[in-house]
Amino acid sequence: MDYVPAAMLWLLTLIRIPTARDRERASVLRATFFAAVACTLFIPAVYIAADPLLGGHNHVGLLLITAILAGFWQFHTATVLAAITNNARRRRHLGRGRLAAAVAGACVIAGFAASRVDATNQNLPLAYGNQPGMQLFLWAGSAFIIWVCADVALTCLKFLPRMRSRTFKSGVGAFAAGCTLMALALGNRLALGLLEESPARNSTVLGGLNWSFTILETLAVLLVSIGLMLPRFRESPGLLRRNLRSRWLMALLTPAWWRSSTERKYRLRNRWTPILDPVTGQATAHLHRRVIEIRDCQLRGLTLLPRDRVLISQAEQLLQGR
Repeated sequence: MDYVPAAMLWLLTLIRIPTARDRERASVLRATFFAAVACTLFIPAVYIAADPLLGGHNHVGLLLITAILAGFWQFHTATVLAAITNNARRRRHLGRGRLAAAVAGACVIAGFAASRVDATNQNLPLAYGNQPGMQLFLWAGSAFIIWVCADVALTCLKFLPRMRSRTFKSGVGAFAAGCTLMALALGNRLALGLLEESPARNSTVLGGLNWSFTILETLAVLLVSIGLMLPRFRESPGLLRRNLRSRWLMALLTPAWWRSSTERKYRLRNRWTPILDPVTGQATAHLHRRVIEIRDCQLRGLTLLPRDRVLISQAEQLLQGR
């Protein structure tokens, strides 16, 4: 179950790569990247394996919480940029988010530095929650995340009535629901920490909180991921199928494309990252260029394998609209 949120977030990050240079949408890519890093580090096996690489003493825990704070800050930024069009209001909200992130980050780092956390333990607040520094670490980070979730959810709900597209409405609604569940998951974790320290601890309640946290976290990540994916698929089913088919053919034609010119001098662009073409924007244009380059080198003596000839024919038919 721990791997599901991480896998979803890495997939979402991959899908958002085409927006890396878009100032209005790049914050979503940064947010999903930081969230994917955090979810990956939160996997127990990864946490235990990574901590010695960073010098031990739970430094990977500090990296994890820093990634979480950065991810939520970028989610807040993305929501403000998408929902608020007034420049003055937008600047105020962005400034407030930057200030909150800076204060929370400073408190988290100070709290970690003031704590003794020698033994590697994934649940730092639960294992070392009796130390004042770790209390600051826990509550500062938690307060920031809950504030971001609440602010993002409220902003999304205010934004809903102004939207006409059902796809966008569904995406924004799912995103708001995911943020709400994330806040509940964090509240669950805080309650668990308090009950762990309580002398009248109830094992049944603790077990229920542990079990429900995983469910809440997974549902939150799934809803946020769905909410971010849906607006990208607002096109008609036919165009969507064509887009996906173009990307699939591009991936299958990559080996033939690499063989098309060992010197690369006949390629239209000397690109070193062709593997990213299937996940970047303008899939049809990339496929068209790849077919042209392979055909051009075929005229210069390149021998295509039978499978490659079939793929080239399928790509040409797709580009011709058949």
